[in-house]
Amino acid sequence: MTRLLFHAALILACAECASVSKAAGFGFPFTLEVRIPKSANPDIKQTRVIYVANDGRRAAYLWACKEREEAGFLVFQNEFLIYPEDKPQRGLIVQAFPAASQVFRLSISQTPVPRDWSPWQRPSYVETGDPVQTFFLPDSQAPGRSTNLPPVCFEVRYKIETKRIE
Repeated sequence: MTRLLFHAALILACAECASVSKAAGFGFPFTLEVRIPKSANPDIKQTRVIYVANDGRRAAYLWACKEREEAGFLVFQNEFLIYPEDKPQRGLIVQAFPAASQVFRLSISQTPVPRDWSPWQRPSYVETGDPVQTFFLPDSQAPGRSTNLPPVCFEVRYKIETKRIE
């Protein structure tokens, strides 16, 4: 019972911190784009993109993202806010069932700095387990993690806009 109360208190404290950051206007508009060759014919109803950070996660299915064609690729775009973090481990996970999830480690500083589009990047690794649960674990502790990428992968790029005051 004590462990349950501890976890409940921890969840409430985290929610409170997140709401304080949001209320104080510390969010930065974050735009991400995910692309894949059109010939890969992705199942956009089953594929989702998940942003993972210490402050939580945000997810969207590809069908809910803005879609366009560009030079033989299908490009999906989504936007949300990101927040300053003490431990800036951030990433994007593309889950295309039943294939292994593709995980992208992002280089974003503790306090996000506005920047134009990053270069397109391929996944850092793929994972057959639950990459959301194991994202913060070292490679040696994450079962099902591999750097052997499939020949056709999703690619990701992002930009961070100037600070928005809400």
